[in-house]
Amino acid sequence: MKQGSGFLGASVVIFKVLAWLSLIIQVGVGLVVLVVGGQPVPIGGVDVPARAVGVLNCIAGVIYFFVLLLVSKIIRLLLDIHEHVVKGSHPTV
Repeated sequence: MKQGSGFLGASVVIFKVLAWLSLIIQVGVGLVVLVVGGQPVPIGGVDVPARAVGVLNCIAGVIYFFVLLLVSKIIRLLLDIHEHVVKGSHPTV
């Protein structure tokens, strides 16, 4: 990785770590709420069962994981494209 891409290279790692943390923590909390249950949660004036909130939490964790990992892969792809363009633009000696 070149000097100019240090920040973006670090962001690839950060987004991957955030993706996995989001998956582990949010799905874990969702499973705990799903198994344990609890009091209904008022959402928009409607009481939603706690187990339904647990399922929605698991689904949200998977969606966040996908989005954060996608951002990481897109940044990596853009860095690779940049590297190939810069490498191809220099005349060979």
